[in-house]
Amino acid sequence: MTALFSAAALATLLEEANGHPWESVRSALAGAEGQPHPRIAALASHLTATKRAYWTLISAAAAHAEAIPVPHPPDDAGLTRLMEWEVAAARALPESALGLMVTHSGQTVTVSDLLRLNARHTAWHAGQIAALARRERSA
Repeated sequence: MTALFSAAALATLLEEANGHPWESVRSALAGAEGQPHPRIAALASHLTATKRAYWTLISAAAAHAEAIPVPHPPDDAGLTRLMEWEVAAARALPESALGLMVTHSGQTVTVSDLLRLNARHTAWHAGQIAALARRERSA
């Protein structure tokens, strides 16, 4: 079992993966000019769906454990707003919620581990978006 990261550390990881000026989803999307590669929209949609799914699992685990309530992610938020929301939500997580267990893709992990996965997953796709944004597109 891995060590639990603090809520502040997890929020920082997500903040950097989501919006760092040089290496993040936000900076990668900013590099997509003109007619962007269609895969960029698919990756942005995938990130939105997975972030919403991760936070829905966390909210349900906290409710089941009768821990301090963790809000559900906003249903109407696009990727940019959802990324901002999740940083604030991570920062507000009570320490008692970080060790709660959730099942994701058949694996049982802690909330802390799931949020670390979220940050890694976000960084992975940010790199893909950045690579696609630099590709020349022909009409």
